[in-house]
Amino acid sequence: MPHSRMSYTHRQRWHFLPSLLVLIGITYLSLIKQVPFAVIGDIPLADKWGHMLAYMVLALCLAGDGYRVRLKAPVLFAIALLLPLAYGGLMEWAQYYCPPRRCDLVDWLADAIGAAVGIALFAAYYIPTVNRSNQPILES
Repeated sequence: MPHSRMSYTHRQRWHFLPSLLVLIGITYLSLIKQVPFAVIGDIPLADKWGHMLAYMVLALCLAGDGYRVRLKAPVLFAIALLLPLAYGGLMEWAQYYCPPRRCDLVDWLADAIGAAVGIALFAAYYIPTVNRSNQPILES
């Protein structure tokens, strides 16, 4: 039986792979010199929309990954909100040292809005599902 338990733990580690891949993508897009959304001149505030989308996807991935490993709701939502907020702040600070990029509080606010929307989308979809299946996620 130890082999079975070991393989389950090994598989469980891969539950956070989507979040890790999104973090790698955000890091790359945050630190490259060419601002990817600046070339889309037709969309007003394209950079802010890009921030919101990236951090919404990150929050959705974190919440989904936490759900798969059966985190309780308060922990799951705290991770899905606080990690994107902290990481967004870290990326804005890092951009200060990557000219021509710059540190922008409004970008961090867009990150926060995106993370909040991602959590709201996750909650709207999964909480009714969880209530029907009596999963332990909603236990206090």
